Amino acid sequence: MSKIVTIKGEPIIDVYESYDGSYWYITEMLYKQDSIIDGKVYNDDQILFGYARLSACTEYAEFGNISETELKLLGSRVWKVPKENWGVCPDVEVGCFSEQQAELKNWEGKPSQPSGLNRFESHY
Repeated sequence: MSKIVTIKGEPIIDVYESYDGSYWYITEMLYKQDSIIDGKVYNDDQILFGYARLSACTEYAEFGNISETELKLLGSRVWKVPKENWGVCPDVEVGCFSEQQAELKNWEGKPSQPSGLNRFESHY
């Protein structure tokens, strides 16, 4: 049996946390692009997909694209949560699945292989 940590039914591949209690649950690595942030160009910015739960408005938490560069620009105010601690983060679910069940749900290899599904179709 394997443990899989999910947010709203989507397997998590990374979690970021901030001092103010905001969380970014990364569920997919989408693509790289050149991003302009505060007037500066950042080449090869990794665009992620996931669930953002900001402390100032937790009731408006939602799925969407997240710039890895923007998270990194927050410096020491944001950090990656160690994988062994994901299960105690707010709103996550920890489930046990056989390897066969994980394969059927396409959860193996999730970090490097975007599913190609329209994310909103899978939630509605």
